[in-house]
Amino acid sequence: MLEEIETLLPGLDDVAKGIDFPALCVCFDTDAAAEEIERLLTTLGARPAGRVMVHLRAVNPATYLGGGKIDEIRVQAEALKARCIVIDAELSPNQLRNLEKDLCKPVLDRPGVIIEIFSRHARTRESKTQVALARMQYLLPRLAHFWDHFERQRGGSPGSRGMGEKQIEVDRRLVQRQISVLKGRLVEIAKERKVQRAGRKNVLKVALVGYTNAGKSTLLNALTHSKVLAEDKLFATLDSSVRALDPDAHPPVVAIDTVGFISRLPHSLIASFRSTLEELEQADLLVHVVDASSAQASEELQVAEKVLEDLGVGEKPRFTVLNKVDLIQGALARNRARVVAPGAHFVSALKGDDVENLRQAILKHFHAQLEQWDVMIPYAESKLESQIHAHGVVETMRPMEKGLFFRIRIEPTWAKKLGLGKFRL
Repeated sequence: MLEEIETLLPGLDDVAKGIDFPALCVCFDTDAAAEEIERLLTTLGARPAGRVMVHLRAVNPATYLGGGKIDEIRVQAEALKARCIVIDAELSPNQLRNLEKDLCKPVLDRPGVIIEIFSRHARTRESKTQVALARMQYLLPRLAHFWDHFERQRGGSPGSRGMGEKQIEVDRRLVQRQISVLKGRLVEIAKERKVQRAGRKNVLKVALVGYTNAGKSTLLNALTHSKVLAEDKLFATLDSSVRALDPDAHPPVVAIDTVGFISRLPHSLIASFRSTLEELEQADLLVHVVDASSAQASEELQVAEKVLEDLGVGEKPRFTVLNKVDLIQGALARNRARVVAPGAHFVSALKGDDVENLRQAILKHFHAQLEQWDVMIPYAESKLESQIHAHGVVETMRPMEKGLFFRIRIEPTWAKKLGLGKFRL
């Protein structure tokens, strides 16, 4: 039965075929929030055909919206020939079902839109598994909404048939079984990731974080001279990408791209992407990238900060980077952007000087965290010289009577690993 569910909303598969898919958006409170859900729909490939703004005073337990507003939405959906209605809120299964009945149109809520986008942008085995799990967890309480055969009966032999077992119950067991399988796969993937992280145990790590479409992947490409997928879309990147910040840096530093944040991210996705977000826990420095050209830059910064707090990494050292400054026109607009994050690095990922200044600031931060060691390496142990250059910053080196004198800055873990303690002066 699971193969029958290709999208979370009937008709969305037409988008991939280039078939026009107009959708009416029902939005709350602010135009900024309305623009975001419309951008999500555009990322999905649907066409926002119009919007209805709702100032909700109280939630109707049965339909989320009041009767008058439902009538208004139905009329506008017919006038715009919308094929579906998207509600910028998280709806219960009953609310979804009741709204579809009252509106006579398919209805999709905000978590459903985001999960569908994640599903289409997943590339690797890990992200596909994570998204599939989030989809199944979202689907389980909503089976009656997605399947039209849930009332069909499945009986036994003619002599023992009776009422039989409802198909919806069979499907629920299938989904629960699939959830169990996917969780098992993620456990195996987590073990693989643990092995991969062990290989980076003694490497300094800087993680790029921030609101979706802030330009993290473009900045990663510029900082590391790599070609990670970067598009002007929400959630274009779902997989962590690890690249060397500077091949000649000592000690070595890697930069890690992470999945973008967004307000009201479905809890199932946060849980499913936990193994990916564990990269943040292992990071030595966070670079919080903010789209300085966004009219909602301040709100997006606050959302990302809240997610970092929820993930337990709010106290980690961080740089704040105001990106896309090349899109800001005029001195007044630039000053407004600076107010969003005083003291932040002003950067355009498309300008080499800006990127190089940021790279050097990151390396300088790490160098300042290193311990100073004065060591005398006997000539008989000269093989350590290359290791010292590889994993530390050599400030002074000169030959002495009994060996080579080094004044270096190095991580204590690497100093211990190289056995420099016995040569320390």
